[in-house]
Amino acid sequence: MARSLVGILILMAFLYGAAFLVRTFALPLPAPILGLLMLTAFLLAWRDVPDVIAAGSDTLIRIFPLLFIPPIVALLDAKALALSAPLVLVLAVSASTLVGLLVTAFLYRALVRGKEQA
Repeated sequence: MARSLVGILILMAFLYGAAFLVRTFALPLPAPILGLLMLTAFLLAWRDVPDVIAAGSDTLIRIFPLLFIPPIVALLDAKALALSAPLVLVLAVSASTLVGLLVTAFLYRALVRGKEQA
């Protein structure tokens, strides 16, 4: 349990570190995206996922379905906006999901290759 919390705190440190950089240097990039890029660079440089980060990630994956509740509630709250442009909403969600899947696949392949070479 403690390892999971430490892993989650490390992941949060990437997010808040990215938020600090975005705010300080007025970067035209959302902090979560920069945080993911920083985490990706760290994992590629480390060539493995540290056990503590893996434990935190496993915990977050187990509660992942709960993370969809706030956006669904927000969507229900902004029903008029969602209904005014449903095609745009579907395209945005589809495109962001596809990008997320591609980045995940790239990272997985890079980490697997790194393990095989080590």
